[in-house]
Amino acid sequence: MRMAYLLLAHEGPEQLERLIGTLLDSDTDDFAVIHADRRSALWQALRLHLPGPAGRVHLVRDPVAVRWGHWSQVAATEKLIREAVRLGCDRAHLLSGADWPVVPRADLVRALRSGLCHVEVRPGHMAERMQTYRLDTRWLRVDPARNRIAYAATWELRRLSRWLDGLRGRFGGGRVQPFGPWAYGATWWTLPADALAMLACELPPLLRSGRLRGTLCCDEHVVPSLIARHFPGRIAANRRFVRFPDGASSPRLLGACDLSEIVASGDWFMRKVSALHDPFFLALPAEPDPSHRDAADAEGLV
Repeated sequence: MRMAYLLLAHEGPEQLERLIGTLLDSDTDDFAVIHADRRSALWQALRLHLPGPAGRVHLVRDPVAVRWGHWSQVAATEKLIREAVRLGCDRAHLLSGADWPVVPRADLVRALRSGLCHVEVRPGHMAERMQTYRLDTRWLRVDPARNRIAYAATWELRRLSRWLDGLRGRFGGGRVQPFGPWAYGATWWTLPADALAMLACELPPLLRSGRLRGTLCCDEHVVPSLIARHFPGRIAANRRFVRFPDGASSPRLLGACDLSEIVASGDWFMRKVSALHDPFFLALPAEPDPSHRDAADAEGLV
């Protein structure tokens, strides 16, 4: 089974190098593809030197400038998918540079034999984010302490957005739903080759159409909606360990205090982690049970 690790990253070159070394530290033909934010110092550094085993780490050469909650996140993901399909793989995992594997590769191989789509899909949840039009999506995380004028302007743009949405609603001009009712799910997923190929066909025309402009966090709706439309009988849990503080839009950093819960969860990857915050995760993944490895070897899976 050939794995593709698709990495969205914008900082932390040392941790990214450790992550790739851990993911590709085996005698396989697995590979990694990195999309580094075009505005980042990481992108400039990776153009000069790629971490990991030679020939098994690939860099998206035409990256986009990624903004939180903006359609540029879908554009970056599409570039990763395109490269994975070009290189060829059996399974692909979408990860960030702040993720880390929890289980050994042999455990992943056993779990992925069924060809399921491991992605969160919650029909209808927060679908209004795709049906309204936000004029401020390029500036969703403006710091009010540093950019008071810009922050005030974004609130005026939101007011104008609500007024325009109300006007459109009165005249029956709702936004189209090209794949049926929108579903919701976390950005991160693990998909088989046929689902990846479907996304490689569907995402480019969707991006060119402009339908994602003005949406909020469309990266949490597009892939779940497409998987729900094309593979409704093959959806399974996305197996990511993540913890959000109450009311927060970003997950908290994990630490050694979370380790027992992480291991007990059976999840495959965790996020977010930082070696500067707590390097507890560097000892993971643990070696699998030898009897499991023998069984996998006997079936030709590793």
